Amino acid sequence: MEYVKKEMNAYNIHIIKTDKFKTVTLEIDFLRKIRKEETTIRNFLSEIILQSSKKYNTKRLLSLKSKELYDANITSSCTRIGAYTNMSFAINFLQQEYTEDDMQDKTIDFFFDTIFNPNVEDGKFDKHSFDVAKDVIATEIKSIKDNLTKYSLIRMLEILDSTKPFSFNGYGYSEDLEKITSKNLYEYYEDVIKSDKVDIFVVGNVDIDKTIEDIMSKVHIKTIKKKIDSVRIEHKKIRSRLKKVTEKERITQSKLNIGCLIKDLSEDELNYTLKIYNEILGGGTESKLFMNVREKNSLCYYINSCVNTYDNLMFIYAGINKNDFDKTLKLIKNEMNKMKSGKFSEEDVLIAKKAMETSINTIYDSPVRIINMYYANELANSDTIEEKLKKVKNVTFDDVVNVANKIKIDTVYLMYGDDLNE
Repeated sequence: MEYVKKEMNAYNIHIIKTDKFKTVTLEIDFLRKIRKEETTIRNFLSEIILQSSKKYNTKRLLSLKSKELYDANITSSCTRIGAYTNMSFAINFLQQEYTEDDMQDKTIDFFFDTIFNPNVEDGKFDKHSFDVAKDVIATEIKSIKDNLTKYSLIRMLEILDSTKPFSFNGYGYSEDLEKITSKNLYEYYEDVIKSDKVDIFVVGNVDIDKTIEDIMSKVHIKTIKKKIDSVRIEHKKIRSRLKKVTEKERITQSKLNIGCLIKDLSEDELNYTLKIYNEILGGGTESKLFMNVREKNSLCYYINSCVNTYDNLMFIYAGINKNDFDKTLKLIKNEMNKMKSGKFSEEDVLIAKKAMETSINTIYDSPVRIINMYYANELANSDTIEEKLKKVKNVTFDDVVNVANKIKIDTVYLMYGDDLNE
């Protein structure tokens, strides 16, 4: 595997040459500091780009062209990376040797033409494409309550700290959707092209120099971009007493969410020791929470813990009977206190380290995970795979105990329903 980065001041090109796959994956990422009021319009923009382009001015024509290019479909997503929001467009296509001459060039041209030559007239997006995209976003916003596990987590994060980016609803907001017009959406598009940090990734068995030339000939972004600040969200203060909130919804299985803000961990503690701690506490079916709260005491339908290092946040989520709320919370606290006291084994650490090593070793099995790794390096100077494996290996039992003592519950949120017999 060979990695080459070409810095263009207005954007960066990253080529990861590998013969591991029969396909080529091309991705372009637009990154900027997150603002709550931009969440909806950004999702809208990522959707309307997929509806049509100036050259292929209907969804049907776009789809027909994709078929012609051996099913090279363009996908989009909007995700949050700590204090930043990332809008991503990607296309995966067969290597040229399995198709025909010039297919790579034709596919790359189709991809960038769709993104940089949108279906716009008189400074406005096409009305039909606008209406279709609006319906898609409206449906996504309304659907958030259909997934109560996810919705309860969003509510917990809002209660934990409504000013922080992790509390923003990634789907967007209905009130903001109604303010979007085809004109101000196009104005936002122009601002994205002009202002966002842009990175382009290619993974596959490609000619590096030719691929860079192809991209440079098709991407005409000129504005020089400033370097970004740290993507991590820091917490200046953590509550001395936990905040406990309960809310009633029309549900039959109560949702318990516990948020823990993390402060004063080093980079290696965040990226390695914390993840090993999390794996032992609630990372799977062998974890302390699963075995002792769910299996031994039958107090929940499911229970897991998860960490987000960019947010300096850990959360625990479980499906419970609301009558078992106090018992479940007490047992969770007990398991966390045991970890602080070192009441777990060296074998627990070894098993967690082995699971993390396995996950790291499979990064190269997926073009998406390869891109994510190099993008993390671009944004946060993350370690190479070799460095990751070495640092996981070096984590000790005492390191895990030390991190356990730096984790404190900040917010407990219970979403409950009417049925006493849940």
